[in-house]
Amino acid sequence: MSKSQLLKSTGHRFKPVRRLTNQAALNSASHLMSETAHDLRSPLTTVQESIRLIKDGEQGDLTSDQLLYLTSAMDQCDCMFQMIDEMVQLERLRTGIPRVHRQWISISEIRKSIDETLRPWALPRKIDVLWDIMLDAETKVYADLALVRRLVVNLATNAIRVTPENGVVLVQLQRPRSSSAVRWAIIDRGGGIKRKVLQRMSCNDDAIDSTGAVTGSMSGGEGLGLLISRQLAALHFSDLQICSRFGQGTEVSFATVFGGPRGVADAWSNWRMENRTSLRKPRHRDGRLQRVDQGNHLAAEKAAKKCVESPIMSVKLTHNATRPRCDNKVVAGIVSLGAAVPRSTADMFDHFMQRQQRMYDFVYRVESRQWVWAFDLDLEALEARIESISDAVIAQIPDARMTWSEPQIIPLGDRVTHSRLSDLLVRSTLAASSSTNVNDQDEVRLGTLPIGESKVAASRLDNELRRLTGRFRSESRVLAKQVEKLSRGI
Repeated sequence: MSKSQLLKSTGHRFKPVRRLTNQAALNSASHLMSETAHDLRSPLTTVQESIRLIKDGEQGDLTSDQLLYLTSAMDQCDCMFQMIDEMVQLERLRTGIPRVHRQWISISEIRKSIDETLRPWALPRKIDVLWDIMLDAETKVYADLALVRRLVVNLATNAIRVTPENGVVLVQLQRPRSSSAVRWAIIDRGGGIKRKVLQRMSCNDDAIDSTGAVTGSMSGGEGLGLLISRQLAALHFSDLQICSRFGQGTEVSFATVFGGPRGVADAWSNWRMENRTSLRKPRHRDGRLQRVDQGNHLAAEKAAKKCVESPIMSVKLTHNATRPRCDNKVVAGIVSLGAAVPRSTADMFDHFMQRQQRMYDFVYRVESRQWVWAFDLDLEALEARIESISDAVIAQIPDARMTWSEPQIIPLGDRVTHSRLSDLLVRSTLAASSSTNVNDQDEVRLGTLPIGESKVAASRLDNELRRLTGRFRSESRVLAKQVEKLSRGI
């Protein structure tokens, strides 16, 4: 029997073997980069500290030029630390333990941290990073500050690299109609991405070519920054959308949750169902190229005339580092701390619970001492997971007294997942907000704006006080007259 006949009779195909080889190559490359990153930290820290001592004048006075060069060297050290963090984060994402800590945080705070991190990348090439925020800057989104900053910085630095000197990179934020999400878009006017490169990126093969090497960059393939970015977007329950017109520019976008606990429940439910193994599209169809309506990007041109024209080709990159353990259900419940537990202890417990999340787990703080959780495991494995968490909490936070509710099974279905998880979050949030906690009387429900002075309310209160005062004086005069009449009658 010939080789071709043998392959035909057995139905053997080499493509799955190549994928397994590529995945093994990615795992090896990721592990090697993580170990290398840890080894680089110590010498780089020594170099940065030495530069800092000289820059601060510990070894004598400096000229203005010397100070400028040392400042630039410090900035480049910061860039190296960012690259090292990316290498370490890639290994965490690959193993499914990302160490995420999501919370409600204002857009203004996120922007401030991003601007500070981008400065060393933008200044040398004289690139202006402009912001076009189409909503209140104090609007809060549900995100991990460190990870969403890294995500935007990754995309913005890629955009800076391909933008000509003295050019512009636009960071645009808007809330689509009838959506419980804020859309972030990073737009450049670089060379764009060729159709073939977009097709190769959409193949979803973990940016590994047939030799097992990590390919390209933002302008020529999916490099380390973009490979991590798609996973960081997934940690915020979002895909990474790339729109590009070759020769004119690129837009990369993702979304963060907005709209309180119901918005969080909807976003996580949608993302979790999209990542069911049974519903995954075939690899050759994942991220299929699409044409984009040019009208969707006119706002970017109005915000900055120097910005890129609207891209016309689009590809969606989804999370592809790990797969969920349970394909058709999640186990959910509530964990609470005692009312006498100090707020500082509750914050430590929140940090611990958030960092314990695996890729497809979900932990949401509905109140200062209460959390809703959903774990990607079977009921049989739940007891061991809770016991492991409880033992670790007792060892690290002895003051935390936990109470775990009876677990419930939430099926992964189009409607039932949304309704069950949303009901659990909303009911728990409302119950927590209606209860009175003496230690937290100055707190508001998580995800809402902080308590602040209202001129309208103050004016209404003043008017009401004047009205009541005048009424009191009028009734006092009437009462005095009645008393006087009674006195004369007597």
